[in-house]
Amino acid sequence: MRAAEITFEGGLGGNNLSKIMDNVNAIAKSGGPGSTNVTARADNKPGRKIEVDDFLITGAKVHVSLPSRGGEETTLPLPDIHLINLGKGNAGITATDLTRRVLGAITTATVKVVASATTDIGQGAGILGGDAGKAVGQDMNKITKGIGGLFKKSTN
Repeated sequence: MRAAEITFEGGLGGNNLSKIMDNVNAIAKSGGPGSTNVTARADNKPGRKIEVDDFLITGAKVHVSLPSRGGEETTLPLPDIHLINLGKGNAGITATDLTRRVLGAITTATVKVVASATTDIGQGAGILGGDAGKAVGQDMNKITKGIGGLFKKSTN
């Protein structure tokens, strides 16, 4: 995928990307399309399994709109995201699991880019300033741990 444009709205603690991830996880848990949760699926069959050898997102940009900035938008480049060997072997990966992995990688990269734009707050640099920037910096560890937890959730 080339030149993807991603919109990041809200704050680092609660944003549109984390809400989308919550919805994907809910689909996986409820047995929706592409779910491996056979007990929740109406047809009692696991979702179709696929293999993705190489998935690359390059040249992406994230449009950041933070409430602390009055909704003013800033555009930041996103580093390349490269996922390999998804569903390799006999196990495969469902479409829902693939979505979780890709969206998780996008969310992680986005949060890192937004957070790094706030690292020089004390010197007046970055996209945030003052108390809003300090609050973002203080919440960064919690956010990183939370995103890491998304990958540990089971789809069953």
